[in-house]
Amino acid sequence: MLTVAVKDFPHLDLGDIRRNERFVTMVNNIINKPGSSIPVQAKNWYETKAAYNFFKNQEVTKESLQQIIIAHGCSELKDLDRVLIVHDMTSISYYDLQAEGLGYLDNKKGHGIMCYNSLAVSLEGLPLSLIYQQTWRRSESELGKAARRKTRDFEDKESYKWYEGITEVNKVVSKVGKIHIADRAADVYELFFSAYGQDTDLLIRACHNRKLSDGSHLWDHIAQKPSQGVVALEILDEKGQKRRPIEAEVRFEKVEILRPARSKDKYESVELTAIEVRQIGKISDQQEGICWTLLTSLEVSSLAEVLKYIKWYTYRWLIERFHYVLKGGTKIEELQLKQADSLEKAVAVYSLAAFKIMQLVYQSREYPDVSCEIILTRSQWIALYVLINENNNIPKQPPSLSQAVKWIGRLGGHLGRKSDGPPGLKTVWRGYQTLCNAATLYEFLNNENLGKG
Repeated sequence: MLTVAVKDFPHLDLGDIRRNERFVTMVNNIINKPGSSIPVQAKNWYETKAAYNFFKNQEVTKESLQQIIIAHGCSELKDLDRVLIVHDMTSISYYDLQAEGLGYLDNKKGHGIMCYNSLAVSLEGLPLSLIYQQTWRRSESELGKAARRKTRDFEDKESYKWYEGITEVNKVVSKVGKIHIADRAADVYELFFSAYGQDTDLLIRACHNRKLSDGSHLWDHIAQKPSQGVVALEILDEKGQKRRPIEAEVRFEKVEILRPARSKDKYESVELTAIEVRQIGKISDQQEGICWTLLTSLEVSSLAEVLKYIKWYTYRWLIERFHYVLKGGTKIEELQLKQADSLEKAVAVYSLAAFKIMQLVYQSREYPDVSCEIILTRSQWIALYVLINENNNIPKQPPSLSQAVKWIGRLGGHLGRKSDGPPGLKTVWRGYQTLCNAATLYEFLNNENLGKG
């Protein structure tokens, strides 16, 4: 079964052995019944009450849960020389929930929690672990004061969360080479200097047409350079499902970016390599093709290296998928807890479960031929076989992980046509919930004969 155990969380210490066990039980309940309410996930009223008490318990803090995330995430990176660290922020919305202490989101009518996450990803694009998380609530006293925020010190701005996230990951993942990847929101001048630690580099998408030391501006400067090659990319559609192949011209050059006028940073300039990825042709008459300008501290000595960095940047989509599973899969935004403190703690617990659900799908694509028993119990894969094949001629050997995930996808509504590609996250978590219910019934009906074929 796709489960976690106490031993999977190094240094797990919530002050009581029973609390440690409750934490693990809750993560497993969410994994095995994603999208269900706490009473449905729990086996009985005692377990339901214990879950609510866990989130209300003031001795369990969000900081202690976030430290568990860090320790667990680091433990998954053993024996690796280099990893990609993908960063992003998202908002957890509770528009209709009357929970005390929530902050504002985009406007005074929107209430919820802000969440910053960092995922460790292999150089081949396999999600390895949730390595860091930070949550906070925006004070309503700051709503509508955007102009004043421009004059604040960097440490007082929300953009400082990027710096905190990257520097914290640098600290806790100290013996592994790290390439930090982020979208345009991380185009912050002060952030560029967080890359100059040991075994640390940045790869972020530019948001600002920054002024360069030669008097030109970044986007204009790089766009005027001759194309140095063409890259073939597969870009996911808006739903993260179908891939559409594109060809794009590549330009790159080392540039010296000047300190912005408002910045109080002590460094007057920084040298980075700018990489432009410009799609050849248009998507449609109304829509231009993609055009990315990436900034990196990675060494660039050849076109082959640049193409590798571009591919690494495309793995940034994994954190979008993680947020999709957290919200759409575990239904974190439908929780009915009455305190914002409790909801912040729930975000940490549900995030660990969401990552495990997401990892199941990507592992099946990376390691298709391994036995599905690395994920499923015997009763689960037998129930899955019976549901799909509508007979009880159980094979002696379990199906492969890839085959099992395809079948789970069918339970979730995936048609499995050649043009459909592999099942996506949404169909897998929907099918997995159906499978868990079927396996529970199978175990109940076959308790005496379970394991005898």
